[in-house]
Amino acid sequence: MERCRIWWPRQQRQPELDSVSARYVLFGWLFPRAGSVDIVVAAFVSEGEILRSFPSLDAFQTIILTSNKRMPITLQESAAFTILGDCVVHLPRDFEACCVQQKYQLLRTKWECDCSVLDGFLDTCKKSVVKGGNWVHFCCKPEKSFKCNVNQIPMLHHLYLDDQNVEINHCHVILYDIPIAGRNHFSLGDDAPHNLKSPLKKPNWIYNLQKKPPALDLDLIVLALNCSNAARLPVAWKTANNSSAAHFLLATVFDALVQLVQHFTGIVVASLSTVVYIFIKLFRKCLSHVSVYSMLQKVFRHSGKNMHLRCCQILYWPVSLQETSVSSSVNVEYAHKAAIKKHALWSNIIMDLLMGFILGITLLLNLETICSWTFSLLHYMTDAVLRSGCVWLMGVPAGFKLNTELAELLGMISLNAIQIYSTLWFIVGGFLRHIIQGLAFSGILLGFTVPVSFFIDIIQLVTLHVTMLQWLISLIYSTQIQTVTSLWRLFRGRKWNPLRQRLDSYDYTVEQHVVGSLLFTPVLLLLPTASIFYIFFSILSITIICLCIVLEIAICIIHCTPYAALILWVTRRQRFPAGLLFLPVSLSSVSTDEDGALPVEHCSTSGSGENKTEEHIHVHSVPLVSELNCNYNTLAQVIGPHYEKVFNGIALPFCKQLAHGILRGARIPTTLHLPSSPYPWLHIGIREYWMLCRGATKQGRN
Repeated sequence: MERCRIWWPRQQRQPELDSVSARYVLFGWLFPRAGSVDIVVAAFVSEGEILRSFPSLDAFQTIILTSNKRMPITLQESAAFTILGDCVVHLPRDFEACCVQQKYQLLRTKWECDCSVLDGFLDTCKKSVVKGGNWVHFCCKPEKSFKCNVNQIPMLHHLYLDDQNVEINHCHVILYDIPIAGRNHFSLGDDAPHNLKSPLKKPNWIYNLQKKPPALDLDLIVLALNCSNAARLPVAWKTANNSSAAHFLLATVFDALVQLVQHFTGIVVASLSTVVYIFIKLFRKCLSHVSVYSMLQKVFRHSGKNMHLRCCQILYWPVSLQETSVSSSVNVEYAHKAAIKKHALWSNIIMDLLMGFILGITLLLNLETICSWTFSLLHYMTDAVLRSGCVWLMGVPAGFKLNTELAELLGMISLNAIQIYSTLWFIVGGFLRHIIQGLAFSGILLGFTVPVSFFIDIIQLVTLHVTMLQWLISLIYSTQIQTVTSLWRLFRGRKWNPLRQRLDSYDYTVEQHVVGSLLFTPVLLLLPTASIFYIFFSILSITIICLCIVLEIAICIIHCTPYAALILWVTRRQRFPAGLLFLPVSLSSVSTDEDGALPVEHCSTSGSGENKTEEHIHVHSVPLVSELNCNYNTLAQVIGPHYEKVFNGIALPFCKQLAHGILRGARIPTTLHLPSSPYPWLHIGIREYWMLCRGATKQGRN
């Protein structure tokens, strides 16, 4: 065996003992590979604590098997959680004394046979494990000091694999912090080499290189590290209970009071949520019986969609807090993702309500100013833009000589439509104060996205005359374009085949050519006039559509922003790892020779009072020591996938459809068609919903 990697928990360092040798039993996983072996140490407990905590070998083995069954299936299929071996903090004095008198090979045999005998039923357990195939023995030298403030580093003394003593040429000790739910975990990240995009053309040697297995497969190692805390608790839970009786009594009373307060809080929250559930259900039922409900849904489609989403989010908050899997209690990485997913819904609701409260208060405090600005803006758009623009188009716009009769006809139609619509909105303007107050209260009660979506519908209603005029003139423009195109095909002797979607040759008669020539000239001469009006109203329509789309994108960003992940990224970046980082530990020897050998204490020989001799024996070579750290995701890497999931594949089709509609006079899209609400209406009983809310408050506390 050439290489051995030892993954050692940094937070589980052995206590420094002065003279008494301490022996610990190691628990974890062992991953043998071709030419290398990985030893993941999850925990180690002193043999005395194990003998005091467990009455027999059967009880001890039962709790180990229980711990293994809690692990993920992938980890169980690769390696079982079991006893790895033992570790001695201080070498026995007789071993160091014998190092001066005997040879190294004899010492090693004696150490393996005699010095690693465990106490009680642990020795029987060790013999069964060794007979099964694997056993690892470590020793720690406290005489070594390290610049990383780690007092003791494990050194591999011998390793049994398949009931054979294996020679290790290179040993690498990797110190890691035990992943804890809510604090940190490890991840290989999304920028792993197998996820990188490859170029289109690659040489043959790259294909041959990709067929070879990776030199260092860390997927299972990372999975074991993330499960190490859950594997450690069932073994060492009895050893952690060292508190006194008085302290235990005070803690029990305090926990009882906390549970009592949480019990009443859960009842109050569940009751309030049930009242809101009843109100939303009754409001929806009453609204569905209104005869104009379907028409209102079409007119106010943006606000209706966002109100539906907000109501469903309020109803589904207890469902999102329910525990869906037991894997989150074992794998810390999965627990982190499950916690973010669990708290994403209520954090989104709270942030939306907070922004809506700020918007509503701002509208109420500046009501008169907003009303005056709105009237000024409407007058400016009607008089300075629409009416002045139509009069300008009826003359000589930008020096173009247009057809006077057609320009006057289109201009008068546009001016009459603008005048009629401005008169109607002058009547509705008396309710502007109430409309703004409605927007403010909807923002306070339902959040920021509801008044903004309602504002989009109001913009579309206010500019409905511009949309209708653009549609009418685009119909004239597209008809002229199609006529000129058909007549041009007539002159070329071609005809469009709608079945095969291609141009075919066709023999037209002389009468058809004459009629085509008579039609082609007036249609072609009238095309610039219609084009000027079409360009003017298309610019206005596109401006309105872009404004609505910007507001729609803002609403979608508010909905899909992971506020829980964003807050965690700001406060605790350790929960967002993006790859492993191995930092070498600088070693500074206190009393080592030039070759790096570990020194042995001075030993006096028995007999004739000879002088003390000092020898340095290369019993153990100092292993390579590294610290396992992580790179962390940036803010764009945390929130980017959520935006990409919503907006991916939407912008380019919208731009193509918009450009195609403008150039050909076809229908212009007015919305991005973003994904709708993923939540259907909740149809459960009142008692069942109350119980669901009550259970959600317990899950939220946990």
